[in-house]
Amino acid sequence: MNMGCNTCMDSCSDRKRLLMEIGKVDFVLKDLNLYLDTHPYDQQAIEAFRQYNNLKTALVREYTEKYGPIVLNCLDNNDREWKWALQDWPWERGYH
Repeated sequence: MNMGCNTCMDSCSDRKRLLMEIGKVDFVLKDLNLYLDTHPYDQQAIEAFRQYNNLKTALVREYTEKYGPIVLNCLDNNDREWKWALQDWPWERGYH
């Protein structure tokens, strides 16, 4: 039995799950943003935006810690290498 393959599959599936969750939360944030553009005093929408923004921050942090930066503002200022360019891109192996 090849445990390395299962580990890779688990890692790929977790990576894909995180990307999907980030995408879903990002969609909600864009939708709330559009709504708030026309309803700037809606306190429930503002609170929902804050909650989803915090969730996205946590998901992006988790993704970055496990797989590398997904957005430029996640780069570590103390790094001596440009990790953004060294990682696999989302359309490359293991993301389908």
